[in-house]
Amino acid sequence: MRKIIVLMGFLALTPSPAPACSLCGDRLVRSMSLAYEFNEAAVVLYGTLANPQLDLKPGATPGRGTTDFHIDKIIKDDAAFPRKRTLVLSRYLPILDPKTPPKYVMFIRAPKTSLEPYWGKEIASPAVLDFVAQLHQHRKDPAQVIFLAGKHLDHADANIADEAFLIFAKTDDKLIAQTAKQLSPVNLRKLIKDPELEPERMSMFAYLLGACGNADDAELLRSLLKSPPERFYKSYQGILAGYITMRPDEGWAIAREMLKSDKPSFLLRYMTMRTMRFYYNAKPEETGPRVLEALSLAIGQADMADLAIEDLRKWKRWEHTKQIVACWDLKTYQTPLIRQSIVRYSLACPQPEARALVQRARRQDPELVRDLEQELK
Repeated sequence: MRKIIVLMGFLALTPSPAPACSLCGDRLVRSMSLAYEFNEAAVVLYGTLANPQLDLKPGATPGRGTTDFHIDKIIKDDAAFPRKRTLVLSRYLPILDPKTPPKYVMFIRAPKTSLEPYWGKEIASPAVLDFVAQLHQHRKDPAQVIFLAGKHLDHADANIADEAFLIFAKTDDKLIAQTAKQLSPVNLRKLIKDPELEPERMSMFAYLLGACGNADDAELLRSLLKSPPERFYKSYQGILAGYITMRPDEGWAIAREMLKSDKPSFLLRYMTMRTMRFYYNAKPEETGPRVLEALSLAIGQADMADLAIEDLRKWKRWEHTKQIVACWDLKTYQTPLIRQSIVRYSLACPQPEARALVQRARRQDPELVRDLEQELK
């Protein structure tokens, strides 16, 4: 069988930017997703590693070498990709047990110009690739992708369950809100009772359950909000979002109470801010007034003000301009983060109070204003 030498850069590359849900935190947004890369790649291969060889020549970089990749299955094909190939990867990938060599999936972007996989991942079974191929078939119908992923959130194959969850984590807030109420609550009830569930998953599952569940589910979410154990602090954003969906008046009241004082844990208040971001991104016309009311309370807390001000600037909401400008002279607001957020907001805001604040700031700290003007450009 003919072999082709390729350069292995797949471990160094990062995924392309993608929209993300505000309820899952930032860590998962950066995670590589098989489903996302399946859509991006021209060729997807499943195969076996063999014959790893270290480069032992004098002066060779430690750890450099080659590894054969025997193609077992072409999961996604392209006419430019040659048939019956064994790729020789220009990277040493160790095989601990030659009797059971590791299985990998490899992604190739442009086979006409290069057979270099840009990413690869070890997986025990191609079943997850069949799942992402199913998702790929519905790529032009994002709602259908969400429904299919929702059915696999509790799959016995951890790789499939992970990919299903990443579909939600990498989907924008608006689509999540539009489709969540049509999901089945049965597997969600089981998932959120798992004591080892990651906070990001708990956050998302709690919101989804709130969107499609019943009165008993609302009581469960309420109990988690009333006295949240510390392990649920990072999940608070999704639990609150789910409860707001089921009982809007009570849920928004909880959010206001959380943001109007500096007594609750900063992490819980920060997660409440993330809930506000989710609802504004998902339903700005419907929830905008309540979100703006909550952010006004957050501006009143010195340790939260910069977060609220930055969100308002990004959303181009100028209703709280007078309140924000007034913070410039408050003694407890003289931190670099708050002052920078006020100047950024004022540079973007068309209101006369903001224009006047920019002129004051320019006289007091011209370098700060100049740097932020350049940053915004």
